Amino acid sequence: MKKWHLWAAASIGIVVVVGMMVREFDVDALREMELSPAFFLGIGSAVVLFVLQNLMLTLRFQLLTGRRITLLQSFRVNVLCEFTSAVTPSVVGGSGLTFIYLNREGVTMGRSLFSMFGSLLADEAFLAVSSLVLYLMVPSGVLFCFSDELQSMDVVSEWLKGGMQVLFLGCIVAVAVWTIALYWLLLHSPHSLGWVLKWCCKVSFLRRFRQRVKKLSEDMVVASAESKQEGCTFWVRLMTYTSLAWMSRFAIVVAIIYAFRTPGSLLVVWIRQWVIWMVSILIPTPGGSGVAELMFRLYYSDFLPNASVAIVAALLWRAIFYYPYLIMGLMVLPKWMERNKAAKG
Repeated sequence: MKKWHLWAAASIGIVVVVGMMVREFDVDALREMELSPAFFLGIGSAVVLFVLQNLMLTLRFQLLTGRRITLLQSFRVNVLCEFTSAVTPSVVGGSGLTFIYLNREGVTMGRSLFSMFGSLLADEAFLAVSSLVLYLMVPSGVLFCFSDELQSMDVVSEWLKGGMQVLFLGCIVAVAVWTIALYWLLLHSPHSLGWVLKWCCKVSFLRRFRQRVKKLSEDMVVASAESKQEGCTFWVRLMTYTSLAWMSRFAIVVAIIYAFRTPGSLLVVWIRQWVIWMVSILIPTPGGSGVAELMFRLYYSDFLPNASVAIVAALLWRAIFYYPYLIMGLMVLPKWMERNKAAKG
């Protein structure tokens, strides 16, 4: 992990927030903020939801590994995965290194690979199905509504709504296709990917990847063999942990908005998180930094009294569910790397 990744992840979002402050922040407008019991209840609830999310992910690793590692080890792997996601573009994520983290904790390579593909399959299945249900059931005027200042600019507002709908639907299709592919490869035809990639490697400039393709094909077979040993109860529990983790993650923003005693529907606040998260898959910045804060400002300012309060709320949102992973990662990763170097030595 290079240091500039950490600096980029931490600074991009802060730079965007500072930019919004310079342009829109008004200290006098903050007087509308009321540090009431509801404010502290909302912030406290957001912290509890963050803890619940990570508890579910930790229990999920326990389930995926067949309890071959302790709760502490599961939590450490979860922190490392979330930390990797926080310092890499959203489309890359931290799931790709899960099998390495688990294997270094003493889990067999076959079970580590199964845990990685199993968690990927559960995440993508939840996002694809829940996003499609919301798209079909929630009116577009609710799901893709922007702040009042943009709504007053009819052309800009309609253009943004239309573009956001296209992006959201495109992401749903892409995630659904990826979910089906994972399901098929993991549970039914692990050799298929190897056959396709080996055929592609017949092209001259791709021949140098033959050995990697062979290794990937073998890994898929091993992971598939592990998956076929699990019964229906296992998959139900896996989806339960996954669903609770995602719903807790999305509910953090609900608690933040509640802290400011918004008059709007908290259910609408919650479901808009699906749009923000799905579209953030396309964001090239580490952990979606910068764009996530900007989208929060556009998507939730109609729930808050003014732009200044919206900026403060965006900062609180990222401070609770994003920046802790950077801090915990910096605490866990060096010790983890040192311990593994000692083990190798």
